[in-house]
Amino acid sequence: MKLDRLIEDVYDHETTLAKQLRKTAERHAADHDIYHLGHSQARACAQRMEQLGPHAERHGVTPPEAPTSTSPTLVEGMRHATADLLGRAKPTGQLLVADLRKLYLAAQATELAWVILAQSAQAARDAALLAAASTGKDGTTVCAKWLRTRIKEAAPQVYAAG
Repeated sequence: MKLDRLIEDVYDHETTLAKQLRKTAERHAADHDIYHLGHSQARACAQRMEQLGPHAERHGVTPPEAPTSTSPTLVEGMRHATADLLGRAKPTGQLLVADLRKLYLAAQATELAWVILAQSAQAARDAALLAAASTGKDGTTVCAKWLRTRIKEAAPQVYAAG
């Protein structure tokens, strides 16, 4: 079986999603929901990657280092300062909707990677990997639902009321 490739694919998607969540959270730091839940969802990505670790090693995959929040870089500090200055200006709202759209697509791609891994684990009769993949998929679904809800809230405010 080629489950190792699927596990690597999940790791790649989770890492990308976590980075994008953090970047968007910092860019829109004036929006406390985006800031705090974005970082919280990024930590959830790291937790899902950790939970996959034992299964990855069993299939010959070395788990990557989970993305963690480190001290803010200069770029993140500048994003945060810019977010504070701009606040909820009209261009910021449009940028937020665009960022949320990109994040939602990344979350959907990550969820699909988990689905493919779960289906393949089921076909390989690997119950432990199937359980981990199902849990990972469910966690990513929560992230995608949060993003979709934020898009539904932000888009009318930006494009219809603005």
